[in-house]
Amino acid sequence: MFEPVKFYGNLSEGIVNQIMQAINNAELKPSDKLPPEREMCTMFAVSRTVIRDALKVLVGLGVVTIRHGMGAYINEVDGEEDVSRLASLLQISRGTVEELFQVREVIESQAVIWCTQNANEQDIKQLEHIVRKGKELGDAGESKLALLDAEFHLKIVEATGNRVLMRLMVNLLDLLGENRARVLMVPGQQRLSVLDHEKIVEAINQRDADLAHQRMLSHLANVKEAIKSVAHHDTEEWE
Repeated sequence: MFEPVKFYGNLSEGIVNQIMQAINNAELKPSDKLPPEREMCTMFAVSRTVIRDALKVLVGLGVVTIRHGMGAYINEVDGEEDVSRLASLLQISRGTVEELFQVREVIESQAVIWCTQNANEQDIKQLEHIVRKGKELGDAGESKLALLDAEFHLKIVEATGNRVLMRLMVNLLDLLGENRARVLMVPGQQRLSVLDHEKIVEAINQRDADLAHQRMLSHLANVKEAIKSVAHHDTEEWE
């Protein structure tokens, strides 16, 4: 089911993607137990720290529950099977990346409004913490920044309180995972993304929904253009 991670920029996210794909394909079902950490280290060819980072993300997404002394178990899906299978149904090409960003713009521009309206102080502190970690990593943090980027966007959606929206966002980030990681490896792009995130959090903290909406759209436009630039550099066709 699993294979050694070959992923641009972030090993933990590569593991999360494989486990999510196994769930999407019904290879992993609710109540199934994941292999012990030691076995997963061998399967994915990574360290135990990387496995634990991946499990932390899966727990945060509500996909996995850790039962102390027993192991990690797949959670029950709340009736959104069609949404959870989105990643396995779509064949991603340069053409569909454009379409995916259109969906992200709709979802995240509204999500950041709801986040601004509904986020509590703990939510905002967590967003600020993610931004600080990104700034501390700087341009040398490409092995971790893709995961931080995903955590940032997922946290905004989580703070809306909408579980269906959360599952949609998980799958969209999964589909765009390789592209996002490659873009974050471009010199200077990490710093720009973190600065964009910081501006978004400032607007959320000010409870200015319109400003947060504008800054999210601007950020997504910047990332989309960066993906186009990477594709052009690789002399691959953008449809």
